[in-house]
Amino acid sequence: MKKLTLVPLLMGGITLLAGCDKAALEPRTIVVPVSVAEVFMAQSAPQLTFPAVAAAADKSSLSFRVQGEVSFIGVRPGDMVKKGQLLARLDPTDYKLEVDDAQAKFNVSDSQYRRSAKLVKQGFLPQSQFDELRAQRRIAKARLDYAKLNLSFTELKAPFSGVISRVPVEQFENVQVGQLVMNLHLADQVDIIIQAPDMIYSQSTAVEVQESQPKAIILLEDGSEFKAQLKEFTTEPDPNLGSFLVTLTMPMPEDRFILDGMAVQVKADAQKLKVYRKGEAVIPLEAIVNEDGDDLAMDNKFVWVVNDDNTVTKRKVVTDKVVPEGVRLLEGLEAGEHIVVEGANRLREGQSVTIVDKEAG
Repeated sequence: MKKLTLVPLLMGGITLLAGCDKAALEPRTIVVPVSVAEVFMAQSAPQLTFPAVAAAADKSSLSFRVQGEVSFIGVRPGDMVKKGQLLARLDPTDYKLEVDDAQAKFNVSDSQYRRSAKLVKQGFLPQSQFDELRAQRRIAKARLDYAKLNLSFTELKAPFSGVISRVPVEQFENVQVGQLVMNLHLADQVDIIIQAPDMIYSQSTAVEVQESQPKAIILLEDGSEFKAQLKEFTTEPDPNLGSFLVTLTMPMPEDRFILDGMAVQVKADAQKLKVYRKGEAVIPLEAIVNEDGDDLAMDNKFVWVVNDDNTVTKRKVVTDKVVPEGVRLLEGLEAGEHIVVEGANRLREGQSVTIVDKEAG
């Protein structure tokens, strides 16, 4: 009788244990907190800003064409000068002596030539001897002209009107031929040189770059803005910098000097440069991930789209250029859709999410 009673008890225990295992294996719904952003369409093209450097529109490194001791320096850095103005002078003593010596020799040759001209006409002097005297006169004249030219080279004059930017020599210093004496910059014009990113050249033709640059704005450190025009641009990268160079030019401001080497900024119309267009979807850069986890890879980019039921769907997108507001999209999303910008690394297809305020978190 006791053996029969144990059977129902054992069966009841097995049923109870089975029920406990079933409850333990039932999956729980995991909700992942995420931050989201709304996809928007660009309504206006922003101004792109490029770092740039000022350069003299016309710069001349002035030096003497003869050697000697500097006897006079008439300008200092920052001085405005006029074309033809005397800037510096070498001691002319030796060169004046050379002129005097060459002049005396020429006078002798000239006198001999003139006398022989009469004698050859009268038949008292052979033509060959007269020809030799005439050649000697020409040589003497050339030496005189050369001596006078060297004497003129002892004076350094401004080749154009401008501003002196540098004077590295001192009075009474001996200088050599071609040694830098001073730098002269054009005072009424200044160039701005940009190392342009290749995205401009890859999206625009030379004509389009030319059309957009006249509206470029030069921005100084104090916030002052000036309009600049396109001067020239390279169509192959600089061998030293590895980037393309665009040169703008602008009038020198009346109330200040923009000197050679000063750092400035250039603002240009991004839409005209085809770097940015109206009506294109723009999303935050952090929303884009890649199949293999490499955000920098070019292929298989996707985003997590939040559905109405707070689940997520992975969707492939085609990106273009990075712009100040985010990343331009060529296709894949529509305006008003919500995408995950934080928490994407914990998501899977169909995952339930709860939206967390990014600023509050």
